[in-house]
Amino acid sequence: MAVIVFGASGGTGVAVIRALLDAGETVTAFVRDPTRFSLATNPPSGLSVIIGDVLRAADVAAAIEGHDRVVVSLGNSQNPFALMVGAQRTTARNVCEVGTQHIIAGMQAHGCRRIVCVTAFGVGATRTKMPMMFKLFYAVVLREHMADKERQEQALRQSGLDWTIVQPVGLVDQPITGHYRADRDGQIGKQTISRGDLAQFIVRSLDCPADIGQSLALSG
Repeated sequence: MAVIVFGASGGTGVAVIRALLDAGETVTAFVRDPTRFSLATNPPSGLSVIIGDVLRAADVAAAIEGHDRVVVSLGNSQNPFALMVGAQRTTARNVCEVGTQHIIAGMQAHGCRRIVCVTAFGVGATRTKMPMMFKLFYAVVLREHMADKERQEQALRQSGLDWTIVQPVGLVDQPITGHYRADRDGQIGKQTISRGDLAQFIVRSLDCPADIGQSLALSG
């Protein structure tokens, strides 16, 4: 069986795919625009690419068939400041919520139960754990993005699937350290974590029964 990654073309998605391949997994990347996916031109052994739109339920359901585990790394990559001054929208404001709803439905249809979803520190119960400066920034600048992730988490919690929610702090493109803190109570260590460390944690979590039904704050 295989793992399918939604949101595969983003920095986190690529890091997760590389970590899964390093672990010997068979991986499918689900992407909307292959020209924005760095591994599409010459996919490494073990990787397949499916082109589709996560906002189209039929695309998602067809892609999930034949997979036993799912990783969701959806997000809105548009600059929030540009949106605030009227930039043209290229990503739906509810991409995380609706995309995840379609993923849940596809998993239910094909009997796939295990899902690990990346949201963000500051969503759900971790809202109260953020420093005041971050609370203000999220409320003013990232309000739309965070509201989408709140609804995404709610959909997962109500899905009846074997879900794990991972809420990383600030993601950075730095070397893998192999050290991270995953906390069920929303406590964190450092304010940042490398995408490589996040990816390694996700690979471990996919096959960790103790993480099922847990929301985990992840930090360096």
